[in-house]
Amino acid sequence: MSARRGRGATWALLAVAALLGGCAVDPRVRMKSLEDENRQLTREVQAADQAVQASASYLAELQSPAKAGGAFSLYFTPEALERMAAQMVPYRMPGRDFNSKLKGEIIVERVTDFQFLSRNRLRCKAHLRGEKVKYTGSVPSFAKGQVKDFEQAVTKGAIADLEVQLTLDGARVLARAEATEIRLRAKRDSSAESRLQSEMNKSALRLPLVFDMTLQANGAVPRRLLVTGNHVVVTYAP
Repeated sequence: MSARRGRGATWALLAVAALLGGCAVDPRVRMKSLEDENRQLTREVQAADQAVQASASYLAELQSPAKAGGAFSLYFTPEALERMAAQMVPYRMPGRDFNSKLKGEIIVERVTDFQFLSRNRLRCKAHLRGEKVKYTGSVPSFAKGQVKDFEQAVTKGAIADLEVQLTLDGARVLARAEATEIRLRAKRDSSAESRLQSEMNKSALRLPLVFDMTLQANGAVPRRLLVTGNHVVVTYAP
């Protein structure tokens, strides 16, 4: 098989040939990419500013509890977040959320290994598997076996490393996740994993998860969110 034909097989395997067509030469695509990048950078700057302000307020309250003005905080450890995540899974996503020609479902079975980062971020692992996954697009005959291998590998599962940005929006916490790496459990293929990661970020993770943090017992709403080295701290107004 020639080098060119080998590359064609790889892209057919990952069902992204259509996505690649014209992207490099269409200025509208380039402009859209720059706009998306600018929005992402703006969100990151706003999140960093929020984290700095929250840190300063939190430190002041620790140094002088009277400054809290009756506010109280809830502290979430990595173990607590893992228990909360266990109540939300299995979480099913249509295969088309990853690629428009992918049938079946991608199921998040577990979310584990929470680690806290700076600037109100955290890291975790999402354990995924496919169910009745099938690519419905046109595939060259020489690549059909590879596509089948890919479908079977996704069915057997993958682990996605996620980096999550937390921001407070009124009474809601917005969790914007980005896959930083995906590893197939079977039939490891770096090109396939890279493209699956790219599709996941562009489609399945495009919108944030939203959590209403209002305390139903007394209607208290959060006024501050802060990720420390050991906890996610949500502070409520009295």
